[in-house]
Amino acid sequence: MVTESDILNASILIVDDQAANVSLLERLLREAGYACVASTMNPREVCALHRKNRYDLILLDLRMPGMDGFQVMEGLKTDAADGDLLILVITAQPGHKLRALQAGAKDFISKPFDLVDVKTRIHNMLEVRLLYKKLENDNKMLKRLDRMKSEFVSTVSHELRPPLTSIRDSLEVLASGVAGSLPDKARSFIEIAQNNCERLIRLINDILDIEKIESGQMSFALRPLDLMELIDQTVKADEGFAAQHNVRLQLVAAQPGAKVHADPDRLAQVMTNLISNACKFSPPGTTVDIAVTREGARLKVAVTDYGLGISDEF
Repeated sequence: MVTESDILNASILIVDDQAANVSLLERLLREAGYACVASTMNPREVCALHRKNRYDLILLDLRMPGMDGFQVMEGLKTDAADGDLLILVITAQPGHKLRALQAGAKDFISKPFDLVDVKTRIHNMLEVRLLYKKLENDNKMLKRLDRMKSEFVSTVSHELRPPLTSIRDSLEVLASGVAGSLPDKARSFIEIAQNNCERLIRLINDILDIEKIESGQMSFALRPLDLMELIDQTVKADEGFAAQHNVRLQLVAAQPGAKVHADPDRLAQVMTNLISNACKFSPPGTTVDIAVTREGARLKVAVTDYGLGISDEF
């Protein structure tokens, strides 16, 4: 949002070879509250002044001796570092208005001055100019944040997932007893570590999936599969996490033999996310119910918990 203070603090340069016009415009702007007003009666100074100060608006007279306003505009346009010049030309010649707009001016004010018209045009042009600059800065910030996000995702993918996968594999070896038998208490701790490791890997995969979706690179491997078999496997995989929250998972309705055409990994990922969230927000000692029902030609999978839910205020 551009405030009135932002507009009044914009930098303005007045260019006119007539001292009376310069004095009138300076007084008009200062009385209106503009704080950064500069002027010159030498058109040859304009390009150098603008390179130094980067004015938000230049009020430019077209008819000046030695170098007219059209020549000044050409000189300003050759400054490759400035692609958004805001020039308001001053002219008493109606025939110059179209030519000035074609030369790069954004608007014009006519002589003799209508002071209300001059103030209105200057205010409106500066408001648009500052909104454009704010949008440009916001876009730069978004690009910077997007670059930081991409770097973070890359770090997660290359630095975190490999060691987590190694830890998971090592835990599986320990749990299998290949490295020696374990007491029940140690086995219980390993199972908890396995569950948490799996959850971290799934979280990382979710982050990477978001990146794929945003970049349009998300793919699905669709195939026929047994829905109940996939849900049973997902529920068993999440039982350890549910136990940590003192919550029990139970299948309250099923459709034996139900076949669907889906990506098994993505479907299991969705189910795991739903069940995990339900477990996290369920009161201890309650259940999370999983139900598979048929609605016409469709199958409906519902995960229900008995937490407080979202407040009505939200």
